[in-house]
Amino acid sequence: DEIDERLIRKGLKTQNSIWGNQSSILVGDYLLSRCIEIMDDDGDLEILKLLSSTSAKIAQGEVLQLQHKGEADLLEETYLKIINLKTASLFAASTRTGACLAGSNEKEKDALESYGKNLGLAFQIADDALDYYGKDKFFGKEIGKDFFEGKVTLPLIIVFQKGNEEERSFLSQILKKEKRNEDDFSEILSLIYKYKAVEASLKRAEYFVSVSHDSLGIFPDNEEKKILQNLTSFSLNRSF
Repeated sequence: DEIDERLIRKGLKTQNSIWGNQSSILVGDYLLSRCIEIMDDDGDLEILKLLSSTSAKIAQGEVLQLQHKGEADLLEETYLKIINLKTASLFAASTRTGACLAGSNEKEKDALESYGKNLGLAFQIADDALDYYGKDKFFGKEIGKDFFEGKVTLPLIIVFQKGNEEERSFLSQILKKEKRNEDDFSEILSLIYKYKAVEASLKRAEYFVSVSHDSLGIFPDNEEKKILQNLTSFSLNRSF
């Protein structure tokens, strides 16, 4: 939130918008330290290695996103790599950690890791798509925030893929600007609607929802499995 200068996250005010930059960073440092202490107390080397590598992946994803900021012709493959590092790796680590704590075998760990990874990809794609579609009050985030920050996400990638030469040039010029305004956003929205980029993005997310859902196929049917499978569709049909 501090890096993104977010004022709202999932319908609530962010820490930095309430307490300021210094307090937010210090509290974040404290929470990270406590996380390390808890992991050390548990003593599971596999979990320690998993969570430490995941922290590195998230930071790598942030740097990669900064490297491609304002890049209108960003490849979809690069976008997926970014969200895999930033979001999906965290989901995957969370679900695999649960499997480790439960004493699951390697096949079950891999299945739950796949479930988390693909759930994370679907969740992030939906989040990026709704940045051009949702309503502030309903969705609980600042609409258009990614665009104003110069972040190239899947809806803009789709517009660039489908747009003509003039539209591609326009998109490139808009993203190269130091600051974008509401008029810029309105014109981009018209292209988003023209090429149904939100719908196309959510369609791609559905693929990862399906893979995530099917990853749990090796487990017996029970209430816990049903809850996890229901989360896959929730990642698309949510209001925050």
